[in-house]
Amino acid sequence: MPISLSSRIARRTALAGAAATLSIALAACSASFSAPTLQPYQAAEGTNVESGQIKLRNFLVLADADGKGELHGVVVNDGDSADTLVKIAQADAGTSDGQAGSDQPQPGSVQFGGLSSPVDLAPHSALLLPGTGAANGTGAEASTPSATPSSPSAGPTATPSSPSAGPTETPSAPTPGAEDGGPTITVTGAKPGQMVNVTVTFGSAAPVSAYVPVLTDDHYSPTPVPAAQ
Repeated sequence: MPISLSSRIARRTALAGAAATLSIALAACSASFSAPTLQPYQAAEGTNVESGQIKLRNFLVLADADGKGELHGVVVNDGDSADTLVKIAQADAGTSDGQAGSDQPQPGSVQFGGLSSPVDLAPHSALLLPGTGAANGTGAEASTPSATPSSPSAGPTATPSSPSAGPTETPSAPTPGAEDGGPTITVTGAKPGQMVNVTVTFGSAAPVSAYVPVLTDDHYSPTPVPAAQ
């Protein structure tokens, strides 16, 4: 006589089999709280580190084979109060608040130049290092007249604007998230392939130290290298 299982027993058997299959699949994929896909990942090549409301993003050095280059990155003031960028210098080998880099090739003495006076960090603004036109170390962009100077009035037909009409142009407000051009921070003594331990000092925020990678100065070349014939 054939033996038939009740519907309840059949459901329990199916659920148990599904649970066993799922557990095997999860174990095979290393799906747990320590899985690689759940770990913090930094897509940028440079170093990211924070000090309160001040955030350093994608800090790296572009240098040539002789160890001469520039510091690149963005300093973001994400708070409501102003601050200043005071100093950038080489840190002690054992001091780092950012990514680990002590196991990478370390340079000897590294000199940072170009920051002769504190640079303002306005609230909710970003400072680009180096900024456009910052080759002179001031960070100020070259001033180019955006409009042709108006010629003298052709005659009495020109009517002056009345005070009641109000201003015809409204001064443009800073664009949230826009990057202001900062000074060119020169770096001497760091060669491509090394990691430089850098300490950045602010007027109000606590100083922060991090290992910064050194890449070749043509790493972000705007001109594509022509293909070999």
